[in-house]
Amino acid sequence: MGCGSSFDASDGPRTVVVFGSTGLLGGAIARRLLQEPFLYKVRCVTRRSSGEKARELAEHGAVIVNADLGETKSLEKALEGADIMFLTTHYWEEKNKEKEVIKGLNAIDAAIQCGVKHIIFNGSENVKKIIGKECNHLDSKSAIEEYIREVDNPSVDVTGINNSLPGINFTILRLPFWLENFYSVFKPHKLKHAVYAVALPLEGSELDVMSVEDVGEIVASILRRPRQYYGKTLNLSVESLSMENIVDTFNRHFDNRKFTDPKIRIKDMEKFQFPGSKDLAAMFEFYQSGQAVRDIKLTRKLNPHALTFDRWLSENRDKVEEALREAN
Repeated sequence: MGCGSSFDASDGPRTVVVFGSTGLLGGAIARRLLQEPFLYKVRCVTRRSSGEKARELAEHGAVIVNADLGETKSLEKALEGADIMFLTTHYWEEKNKEKEVIKGLNAIDAAIQCGVKHIIFNGSENVKKIIGKECNHLDSKSAIEEYIREVDNPSVDVTGINNSLPGINFTILRLPFWLENFYSVFKPHKLKHAVYAVALPLEGSELDVMSVEDVGEIVASILRRPRQYYGKTLNLSVESLSMENIVDTFNRHFDNRKFTDPKIRIKDMEKFQFPGSKDLAAMFEFYQSGQAVRDIKLTRKLNPHALTFDRWLSENRDKVEEALREAN
């Protein structure tokens, strides 16, 4: 049983199904692939096809498909005839690790049943295994990543689930800290008039970073030579920054404000009362552990024009400015 994928090298544009296409990561990939309509037919999956972001993608040539990661039949319909699937899952919407894992497995199973030739997944290391603390939004992706590896080797039955499925071609992306966090989750917060704190618990360590927007070009590079990246895990980063680097860069770009490092610690973040604070604290502890190994040289090979933090802040000053006004 399958949905039927008819891709052949001579068939023309490959159909790429992008999950999370109205979000930051999926949207970056969809927009980049839409720039090459002779190579790719982009099918954007969303539950809100009438939304503004979906309409903008449609205006640039995307086919908008309604589907839900919790509904297998809708996934098979979305993936019918597709050659490539980009999958990213979202923990923070429901803040439920088990639900995120199930949704990810649903998409993988549907892709295999439909004969998708190549799966690219936004994965992660198993943080709990490394530091002994749960980091739900990363550990969930690690579990999905592990499942992909299991079904790629159908002779190994680890879970007892769908062990009759054939193997698959996959590429895992492991991303660093997103620069876009600086105008969202980790935007500087106001201490007093024109003075802002950049509250990241680095405690003397450095932080690997990149812009989510630059992942689009990386996926395009992978798809130009897909066989070279089958079965590979790509650990991405554009540069590694200290808190001093980060604060100095903010101060250079906003001369009407002063940015400081409050020297927040992991144990401070663990005590914060907002939902997910312990998960984020565990994420930074993982970053500090030295086990989040990222490859700057590979990243720059895949996207030579990827933005440094300095260039990113220059190009995104308006978005950060708006976030700072909201922080007032």
